[in-house]
Amino acid sequence: MIDHVFVLMLENRSYDHLFGSGRPQATPIPATANFAAGAPDRCPQDPPHEFADVQGQVHGGAMDGFVTDLQRRGFVAAQLPALNELADRYVLFDNWFSSLPGPTWPNRFFVHAATSGGLCTSPSSFQSAGAVILPDEHYQFDNGTLFDLLDAKFPGETPWRVYHGDVSPQVLALPGMVPRYYQGNKYFRSTYPTSQPDGAPNDDGFAADVNSSAGYAPRYTFIEPAFGVQVLGSTSFDSGDSMHPCGAASAGDQLVRHVYESLSASPIWDSSVLLVLWDEHGGFYDHVPPPPATPPGDTEHNRAKGDGSTFAFDRLGVRVPALLVGPNVPAGGRGSGLFPGRAFDHASVVSTVRDIFQLGGPLTNRDRDAPTWNGCLAAPAQAADSKLVSRPLAAAAPRARGRARRPVVDGFAGGMGLIAMDLDKVGAQVSNQPPVGDFAPKSVADFHLAREASLRSGDFPKVLGDYLGAVRARAAAIKSRAEV
Repeated sequence: MIDHVFVLMLENRSYDHLFGSGRPQATPIPATANFAAGAPDRCPQDPPHEFADVQGQVHGGAMDGFVTDLQRRGFVAAQLPALNELADRYVLFDNWFSSLPGPTWPNRFFVHAATSGGLCTSPSSFQSAGAVILPDEHYQFDNGTLFDLLDAKFPGETPWRVYHGDVSPQVLALPGMVPRYYQGNKYFRSTYPTSQPDGAPNDDGFAADVNSSAGYAPRYTFIEPAFGVQVLGSTSFDSGDSMHPCGAASAGDQLVRHVYESLSASPIWDSSVLLVLWDEHGGFYDHVPPPPATPPGDTEHNRAKGDGSTFAFDRLGVRVPALLVGPNVPAGGRGSGLFPGRAFDHASVVSTVRDIFQLGGPLTNRDRDAPTWNGCLAAPAQAADSKLVSRPLAAAAPRARGRARRPVVDGFAGGMGLIAMDLDKVGAQVSNQPPVGDFAPKSVADFHLAREASLRSGDFPKVLGDYLGAVRARAAAIKSRAEV
């Protein structure tokens, strides 16, 4: 019986890129792809993977639009020992796809809501701190999210929890999540142990929580990595463990090891299952054409929050890997062998969790039709082994800093600005202090004028960086006091 579902979602890697070198596949990588082993642990630049870029890469199913050598390089097992040991020991899905052929934000919404609400590009760049966000700027979904279903099914409990490596996890973009963030340590917890004001360590973090003698209450747990977003400077994502290409892949491998070894040593291991997956392909090559998909069939509340591009959502995105881990999972299974003819995407998280915990009807047509992985689960058959045989790699070396280039605000950082505004508003209420930003009321016309002016301003990246830093510092302080 499964009592606890854990989902760890990492960043921007395709199936062939992570597992295509030296591992048999249902269909071989064509020689014409010039695919080779030897992917760098840290990429010198981020491969293009916006919505328009992916259309060219997929090229109508020909999968021949991956033109650079960097895009056509794959890892070997020794580079990512934890991931490859888990792939050999448990189930590696070779039939899991991103939910749409586009970037991080809309794909991450599918794991929570089985839709992106019409968004198929990255969020528009964030306006300066003084420009007020209108109510319709927030992300909305017709039928709510998986977290809402859990709350409705288990009132009075703490049925879900989010562990996060950054102060402001991306899941805060979902409606109603920011107020929960400030409710002490009930719903949002740091993945690694935090420190008290005097520097002494707290007895917290993911490992301590799942091994607590008091038990572990949440039924569903979503784990966000540290993205390591840096708005200012010549690089982004340097210090994170999300496996973003500009960060170190080995850091993500160590995060997976930490989560697995913490959970497999815990008293809840026999009734738990862990899914590790990647939100989108990040611009890296995969040879399997994306299959058709069921459109969510909901209102496109969020389309205008990107660049306005439209998509029918009738086809999945590029294939990404997914690992299903736990004592109830068949040893050494492959997704295409266990579920022949089925194509999984992030909406399968919603459909499976709904099924396991009997949460009721679907959120959208996509999760209504999305396959679940429940069919491969059985009574615990694999003995608990809290330590992987492979030894962890040394910590990734920090990226050498070259001459500073003009700061660039990418789509992810722009979206974090929307989260920061919510954190600022609610943080002001919680702390009884004025907000960091200027929330003077503006008319709709004045709002859009301020937004356009800020985006044309050369000072915009610094304004955004300073604002994000100030809001995150106060949010961390408020949350730390609440958790003491």
